Amino acid sequence: MRLRDAKHSDVVIEADKGSYVGYQGVRYMFNCDDFLVHQPYPSVEITECNTYYATLISGAFAGPGSETTAITQYTAHNFFTFVQPQITEAYQCIISVELLHLNLLGNLIRDLGLPPKFLTYETHQYWNGSYPVYAYELRPILLADIEGEHAAIAHYTRLIQQIAQPQIQDLFRRIILDEQKHVEILEYFLGNR
Repeated sequence: MRLRDAKHSDVVIEADKGSYVGYQGVRYMFNCDDFLVHQPYPSVEITECNTYYATLISGAFAGPGSETTAITQYTAHNFFTFVQPQITEAYQCIISVELLHLNLLGNLIRDLGLPPKFLTYETHQYWNGSYPVYAYELRPILLADIEGEHAAIAHYTRLIQQIAQPQIQDLFRRIILDEQKHVEILEYFLGNR
């Protein structure tokens, strides 16, 4: 085990048996440093409940184009990326980032006054397994995931316009940077297969 400075989140620390601790203390099975945006996520201080905002955010948490859908879609696709180990590694790292987004949104929904559930409060529709795009070959997988990332960027952009709270807007802008990084990674793999 190699430890340089565990308090500084930009240092990748080699841990036991190929596991890595990366940006903001997230533990990865792979070294995910090349797949991350190295900027902190802004903190959001909620001073009063706003269930309208929580309702809007719930679509990004568990709607058809949500973080839940992204995690599930990347996981399903990762079963078919073994033909290119670098893509398998990238997908594991991307899944970890999407899970971080899910946690950030869940905490935000809770702090705004609603319990985080795997549903969209606007429609009262629970998340279901028909939301992910299921693809089984590398090119359709990459195309579907690029499309999903573009949809997520558009969704967060709409939320920034709908939610007039600067700290929440800043958080969504930071999440967009991750989604843009994912597009860059996926397009690289698409162009180099």
